[in-house]
Amino acid sequence: MTLTKNKTHFVGGLVALYHLLITADGQVDERELKMGEAMKKHEDIDDWEFDSHLNRISELGKERVIEDCVYSLKQCDYDMKVRCIAWMSLIANADGFMAPEEWKLIYNIYHTELELNLADILEIQKKLPWPE
Repeated sequence: MTLTKNKTHFVGGLVALYHLLITADGQVDERELKMGEAMKKHEDIDDWEFDSHLNRISELGKERVIEDCVYSLKQCDYDMKVRCIAWMSLIANADGFMAPEEWKLIYNIYHTELELNLADILEIQKKLPWPE
């Protein structure tokens, strides 16, 4: 797989996860949006690319977005998958509380769908930046 294709799947999966997560509890929190901006900056995702992926999935139902997300993430290497889930854990905790719906979503994707190691996710999560 080419680097460009790998990056496209990474960004697509990350944006889908972000969309699913910030809407999981029915309340989009300002701190979650701020973490999303920090994520875009840190991962060098420009607004056009981010919005393009977000617009593509925003019209889809939740189950279809999950399928799309998992498909994209399965195209990525292990480290990229771990990085995506680490971001989602940070964003879910940005408002000081991880809602049960957020935890269920994250757990289902990292454990059931991608079979990732939680210790790896937590290690990467510690290295990701918080917004200023």
